[in-house]
Amino acid sequence: MGFREAVTVCIQDYYTFSGRARRPEFWWFFLFVVVGTLLLSAVDAVIFGEGMLLGLNGLFGLLTFLPQLAVSWRRMHDTGRPGWLNLLPVAPIVLLFTIDSGDPAPKLVLMFMSVVVMIAVLVWLVHPSQTMPNRFGPEPPP
Repeated sequence: MGFREAVTVCIQDYYTFSGRARRPEFWWFFLFVVVGTLLLSAVDAVIFGEGMLLGLNGLFGLLTFLPQLAVSWRRMHDTGRPGWLNLLPVAPIVLLFTIDSGDPAPKLVLMFMSVVVMIAVLVWLVHPSQTMPNRFGPEPPP
């Protein structure tokens, strides 16, 4: 699967959280999102200045959030893991905003936990596909 096909499939299947997605589909779409974010951030800085909160980059982020979540969900299924594992890095961040103490130690621990969990999710997303049907569906075509 090439760049154009991966982006097209991910945009068309933005609401599909079932099934499986191979590594190329996920990583080409990830590259599309990263490059789009960088380019639109530069355009926002030139057109609107540094203080622009939403701008074109924010709109792009809103439009690609659900497709990115869906393809990462399907990618996790392709490795034999449940898709909700993609949401694990959010839990420490949510807890971070609920802590009201003046002590910075709990906040540092939660930030560290979030980074560790993000690395774990990244490792799971990099894992090879299961070469046989799994509980999330048949093996997707190459």
